[in-house]
Amino acid sequence: MRGMVDLHCHWVPGIDDGARSIDEGLEMLRALHALGFDTVVATPHMRPGMFDNERHDLVAAFERTRADVARAEAVPEVALSSEHYFDDVVFARLMSGEGLPYPGDHAVLLEFYELGFPAMLEHRLLDLRRRGLLPVIAHPERYQVVWRDPGALERLIDQGATALLDAAAFAGKYGRRPRRAAEELLERGLYHAACSDAHRPSDVAQVAEGLRYIEKRYGPEELDFLFRTGPREMLAGRAPR
Repeated sequence: MRGMVDLHCHWVPGIDDGARSIDEGLEMLRALHALGFDTVVATPHMRPGMFDNERHDLVAAFERTRADVARAEAVPEVALSSEHYFDDVVFARLMSGEGLPYPGDHAVLLEFYELGFPAMLEHRLLDLRRRGLLPVIAHPERYQVVWRDPGALERLIDQGATALLDAAAFAGKYGRRPRRAAEELLERGLYHAACSDAHRPSDVAQVAEGLRYIEKRYGPEELDFLFRTGPREMLAGRAPR
């Protein structure tokens, strides 16, 4: 299936725990393109204390790849955003315009501490919506709070957030609990799109396995929704339905 959009990938080299070189980044892009992705959004981490990247660092790292990507064959179109770890520092950056939303500045990718959601999260997500940013929750199937209570995610969605599935969870990349959580969340209709979250070229094989699982169990319409319709709606700032 061509025309897929990957909203979460770590192919930009040397900026976080993703690709270690431009050659590795290009290999990842070629593998994703071969799988059917025609657009891949780089989402390097912005996580103070672990990946101390600010907006200008990520833009500079992306710009350094421009010439290499332009010369490469069989690669998707690329764009830049960030995976924003949702602490006080990064929240303040988003509110002041110093974050790095998705292209078009209508939606923003958020990552949380795996054990639980922060206090006052619903209010802060509302603040982002008031600023014109659609909150996109990265890989909720990995958060232990969601394992214990899927309703915790549903309540955030009711407040206007959206959820992004990491397709490799269905290949067992993160273990049994995240896979079971992904299955339950998909059954409940709580995902609005899916992604690769690839960090290495070898990750793409697990993404492919996840795509096959979704198509076999839920049908081609679900695959189309998660990887084509959903991502485009989210880039436009709309919660897909």
